[in-house]
Amino acid sequence: PVMAWAIGSIEAGEPERFGWRATALGIGVFLMTLAFPISRLVRNRPEEYGQRPDGDSPERPPTAAQRAEAPPGGDEGRDFTWQQALRTRTFWLITVGHACSTTVIVTVAVHLGLMLGDRGFSLQMVGWVVSTYTAVGAFFTLVGGYVGDRVPIRIALFGFSATQSVAIAILFLNETTYIAFVFAVLMGIGFGGRIPLTTAVRGVYFGRRAFASITGISMLPMNLFLITAPLFAGYMFDYTGSYAVPFTTVAVVSFLGSTLFLFLGKPSAAGQRAG
Repeated sequence: PVMAWAIGSIEAGEPERFGWRATALGIGVFLMTLAFPISRLVRNRPEEYGQRPDGDSPERPPTAAQRAEAPPGGDEGRDFTWQQALRTRTFWLITVGHACSTTVIVTVAVHLGLMLGDRGFSLQMVGWVVSTYTAVGAFFTLVGGYVGDRVPIRIALFGFSATQSVAIAILFLNETTYIAFVFAVLMGIGFGGRIPLTTAVRGVYFGRRAFASITGISMLPMNLFLITAPLFAGYMFDYTGSYAVPFTTVAVVSFLGSTLFLFLGKPSAAGQRAG
């Protein structure tokens, strides 16, 4: 809403306040100002601070659930190199599932404002819809992490990713403001809960040894989806005059991708293959 106010809405007969250029410049300066001090808060290995992953104590015996999930040979048996990860079915299930579920977010980011504008929503109202799913998403980032620690991460990933697809489907039920905000709440739940899990899942299945390399390599095919999805949506809108086809396609792709997480199996199986 603040961005919409700063830009102003020419379509509504309202003069620009600062305009797109000055608003974008202000956002860039704001982010650059925050980037360095926030980066100083990032930590790497907990062992460097006398701690252990997940706050575990060296003296604390593992729970029955932890013993059942642990691979033979201890935690080290779960640590893959990126070369080992690439040869596993698990890596490709995670990569493709993550790529498919992310197409919803990038397509919504590019085209939601245009679609709601075509439905007669003001720029200010579009701002409120975006702020709603962003705020809900921020809260469900915490919820997603909590849930992922207490149920199998593959189940949690499927649930949150599938919720995104449901949100897109609901967006086309009708064109009322009420439905737009129902969409926003569900989208926030889906993408907010999914974000920490799609990051953590690689650590759960492949360990910490090459976490950054494995994550970076898996992003390469995902970027192809991120590039093509908004272009496809724009082309189909120009061709059909409606967002129904591209948004429905993206929702279906996201849902099919989310089902791939269900085939991951237990992390202990991946750990045994690493050995």
